[in-house]
Amino acid sequence: MGAMRNDEKSIHHVLLVSASLVLTLLSTVTAAQETILFDDFNYSSTGELSANGWHIRNYIGGPGLSNGGWSTQNISFVDTGVKKSMRLKAGTNVNGGNIVNRAATSGQSTQAEVSRVEEEYKNGTWAARMFFTDAPSVGPDGDSVVQAFFGITRYIEGSEPYSEIDFEYLPNGGWYTGSYEPSMWSGTYRIVDFSDPSNHAVTRTTGSLQGWHDLVMQVRDGQIDFFIDGQHQTGFSGSVTPDYPMFLMFQIWFSNDCFDLSCTKRGYLTDSNYREYYQDVDWVYFEKDTILSPAQVLQNVQDLRAQDIDFVKGNKPAGGGSTTQRCNWWGTIYNICTHIETGWGWQNNADCVGINTCATLPPPYGIIEQGSAFSRLIQAESYSNMAGVDVENTTDTGQGQNVGWIDTGDWMSYYDIAIPSTGSYRVEYRVASINGARLSLDLNGGDLVLGAVDIPATGGWQSWETVSHTVTLAAGSYNVGIYALSGGWNINWFRITKVE
Repeated sequence: MGAMRNDEKSIHHVLLVSASLVLTLLSTVTAAQETILFDDFNYSSTGELSANGWHIRNYIGGPGLSNGGWSTQNISFVDTGVKKSMRLKAGTNVNGGNIVNRAATSGQSTQAEVSRVEEEYKNGTWAARMFFTDAPSVGPDGDSVVQAFFGITRYIEGSEPYSEIDFEYLPNGGWYTGSYEPSMWSGTYRIVDFSDPSNHAVTRTTGSLQGWHDLVMQVRDGQIDFFIDGQHQTGFSGSVTPDYPMFLMFQIWFSNDCFDLSCTKRGYLTDSNYREYYQDVDWVYFEKDTILSPAQVLQNVQDLRAQDIDFVKGNKPAGGGSTTQRCNWWGTIYNICTHIETGWGWQNNADCVGINTCATLPPPYGIIEQGSAFSRLIQAESYSNMAGVDVENTTDTGQGQNVGWIDTGDWMSYYDIAIPSTGSYRVEYRVASINGARLSLDLNGGDLVLGAVDIPATGGWQSWETVSHTVTLAAGSYNVGIYALSGGWNINWFRITKVE
């Protein structure tokens, strides 16, 4: 990464060979020319993250200690008050006095790395909104912890092709500086020989970055520029700039490189107590072959969020994301996926279907035109909060899971459901019940009850019917709740559709 010296950096890149092979095998994305990547990280599980083309590292090795761990358990999704963000954490109880030849002889470190599975990111605008932390959430402070947003190629030692670009924040300083002052390292590599400074350029900016910040990298042939919160930090030109497509990645890890030039101390504390750091990622945005200002990036993200779009990989949605094509799948309407063309996917907190798969159905099913009418299908098990319920596998169309074990007074809530305009909306519920029941729909924790609907006796816990009612909604973003006026029913999904 940006300022690592030869020993730590080369270990990382030797290991990256095996990592890149894993990424290549996992990739389901073709080499088609993509326009944008946007992810709002509005997920409930790492499985949903992986389904949208992200790889979570789970094998040991550098950067850092050669036996340092990386865990899928170190990735989670937290509520930021608007939408969820992705949290990466790193924890350790390794005592710096127990490290020999870059390996800990006792204790353990577990770190976090999330990467796109496709190695195709180079020229264009790279951007992310990140929350940096200056102190551990648990334990004593002082380790050289690195919080990073970067791009990097797969690497075979001493050979081309290779490129790397980095934002790397070290809240406790170090990396040969001899200073504890928080520092952001903004850098670029085009490497054959790590010892050749002509292949590397980096700028160290000192000062705390605790909190949320917007990071932008503008990459074009022969030039790269770095921005934080709209302010230009540094730029480089010539042979140091990237010349080969990269993986787009996030990482938090512990460095044991020298703290100062004389190497009187290294990055790990000489303390065996457990300590833990974290960083959050609110969103990531990449636009291929287009140089955007930081303000333009924020506007594009705002436009996507206004259309309630959580993930896009492919062509930029027209008009901020509206689409005229949907899929009538044997009577159920689904959105067309924007990140895959074949099979089923998960996008915008709902199932979607690839356009090629949808096109296999005979008329009147298959691809249909629905103008720009609003319709959103929400899986019942994707609740943001709940009381009393549980989930199970379902045999309903599309399979997956349903919510069950619903008793009187139980509820589920779904955060940040955007309603585009004031008017009438049909709300459909996919339900099953032995004896029948009744549910109600409300907003913002029951502040406003929109209406209630009877659930019929369908003949079995996996015998599904769709019931509906029409409610009036004002434009805005709401926490939508489903409340059990009586128990004894299952729900697979519900859908909100604007009545034209």
